[in-house]
Amino acid sequence: MRGTGDKAAHAVMFGSGRIEFGLRRSKRRTLAITVRPDASVVVTAPQGVGLEAIEAKVRKRAVWIRRQREYFSRFLPKVPPRRYVSGETHRYLGRQYRLMVVEGPEESTKLRGKFIWVQTARKGESGRVRRLVEAWYLLHARLRFARSLAECLPRFHGGVGTPQLRLRRMPKRWGSWTQRGVIYLNPELVLAPASCIDYVVTHELCHLVHAPHGRRFYELLRRVIPDWEERKDRLERAAAETGWVWSTCGPSGGAG
Repeated sequence: MRGTGDKAAHAVMFGSGRIEFGLRRSKRRTLAITVRPDASVVVTAPQGVGLEAIEAKVRKRAVWIRRQREYFSRFLPKVPPRRYVSGETHRYLGRQYRLMVVEGPEESTKLRGKFIWVQTARKGESGRVRRLVEAWYLLHARLRFARSLAECLPRFHGGVGTPQLRLRRMPKRWGSWTQRGVIYLNPELVLAPASCIDYVVTHELCHLVHAPHGRRFYELLRRVIPDWEERKDRLERAAAETGWVWSTCGPSGGAG
């Protein structure tokens, strides 16, 4: 669900420290606290919850908030804004590649060794280069996600039908699902290692069997992908290094 934008900063005292947070209202039923990779804190709260109750919740989670902020602070400053020029570093499947922009009669984007090679007649137009790179990422996201689904689905031994797979840009989620059997994946997930993509796909498939994040859900997740916690941690590290933001799933974030 979408909430209203971040409001003026609020703050609570915890020990000798101060925790500032932005407050966002939404139609959700529960209160969620998100620590972003820039170490900022955002609280998303139902419309009817008062500020006093929200501040009490922030104090209760203060130790976790500090731990998350300390973790993210190790990776600051974040990646600077993209300029889409030769020599710039871009990620794909967890690895770093250099962008190489060359002038040519035909427009194309290809992966060559350690380079993402872009050819265009308008080499000096960064906007055009950006669109070519983004189109390449979107195409390869579709291909890689479809491959991941085909590889992960047999692990359920027929316990779940083949879902529809769609891409959706979600500013705070890696994936989501619907009761009609549709799985949505964030195309930016293609920047993460392949093992992390498989974790998110498997996570969403588990939702098609057990909808809530309950005991049976996690028993199935562990049975299907025993090292899911290691993969989840790796995804979080990749997110912190890149400056991505995702919504919390339990106390530390992940798939939806």
